[in-house]
Amino acid sequence: MAWLFLLAVIVAFAYTNWHDNEESLDRELKYYLIFLFCVVFWGAVLRSKNDEFRLNVVLVSISLMVGVYLVEIVLYMIYPEVDLTGNSRLLRAKQSGVFHYDTRDKYEVYKDLIKEGVDAVPSIHPHLWIKTNGMPKGDAKALYPLGGVSNKTVVYCNESGKFTIFESDRYGFNNPDLEWAAEKTDWILVGDSFTEGACVKPGEGIAGQIRQQTGNSVINLGSSGNGPLLQLAGLKEYAQTRTPRIVLWFYYEMNDLKDDLVAEKSSFLLRQYLRTEFSQDLLNRQAEIDASLNAYIPLAEKEREARGKTERIIFWTRILRLYHIRQRIGFNDLTVDPLFAKILTKARDRVAAWNGKLYLVYLPEFSRYAKASINHGDFRKRNEVLRVVESLGIPVIDIHQEVFANHPDPLTLFPFRIYGHYNAEGYTRVASAIVESVKKSRGQLQ
Repeated sequence: MAWLFLLAVIVAFAYTNWHDNEESLDRELKYYLIFLFCVVFWGAVLRSKNDEFRLNVVLVSISLMVGVYLVEIVLYMIYPEVDLTGNSRLLRAKQSGVFHYDTRDKYEVYKDLIKEGVDAVPSIHPHLWIKTNGMPKGDAKALYPLGGVSNKTVVYCNESGKFTIFESDRYGFNNPDLEWAAEKTDWILVGDSFTEGACVKPGEGIAGQIRQQTGNSVINLGSSGNGPLLQLAGLKEYAQTRTPRIVLWFYYEMNDLKDDLVAEKSSFLLRQYLRTEFSQDLLNRQAEIDASLNAYIPLAEKEREARGKTERIIFWTRILRLYHIRQRIGFNDLTVDPLFAKILTKARDRVAAWNGKLYLVYLPEFSRYAKASINHGDFRKRNEVLRVVESLGIPVIDIHQEVFANHPDPLTLFPFRIYGHYNAEGYTRVASAIVESVKKSRGQLQ
């Protein structure tokens, strides 16, 4: 049975080293303890001279393994938090009475619009250029766009059955272009897809709701996949020229630290935004940005099939690695990187330099409300994150506390009660909470 021991060691070692990309000693130690336990346990079992005992241990171990994976599959079916296949969302839609669910992907919708004579593009997001440290442009320096293609019909995402399609502004963001022509800008929003307005109709996102509720000028710099460094970059390149009195920094608890910052800090170019004087002068390079992004679109279409295969591999890999079980026992907890506080300090000081006020808006994720029992302070280290932000003198608008905690059924604020972005009602409630919180801190908005 030596082969069994060897196999157990190899599997344990692979699992120990093949985990989410985190830079935490505590988290590393957790996996190495698992590895050490496996080695000691199977070493003791295989040294036993009792054949019946060894056989029973193997049978019990196999039974436990089968049982654990059955639990993992059941948890996925009940709480498909990351539905890469799209099947769960489609099923929930049909159960909810939505029988005209658009099953095309955004590239198919984009192609169909082109055939109809619409000047359309698929949505393109800044996180795509992290690994390449910007978009290559011949023998010149790399360009790192923070927006999309300007003045186009943009095909974005679909979680409700219909695609979000919006008209991009002069810098490729999801705003009415007239916002840039306003004499002054009252609010600027930086964040990821929740800030951008995924996956609802134009005007139903947070920025649109704030415009409607306040009558103020609001510019939304959000883009899917943005993390702290990309948000800091947006402040430098676009917000600084508008000197808004209110800047909302959206923090999404699921991935801003766990995934986004870990990736972004690997980019030399993005790290340069920690320097006050650094800028790419993107406001004056939109023609260059449009040319680069338009050239990328055909390449992205060719990569689509390969990306679909990769997503399926990721899906089954997560099942193999017991993703849903680990979510519920804390193995996917995040690390509050000290760089986060440094970035927020830079953002706070830059906004204060034009006499504006920076607010951090804490956005909760679906998993927080899908669990039967949860410690809301510990989950995603919410209390620790809030302490860091408050220690910097940055006021927090806690959407968990202001919107979800007292809601009789928080899952109704997500499309089909499934993992994803907020639905239109959810965004409206979030925007209302933000407006009320800012009013309280600043007096009545003019």
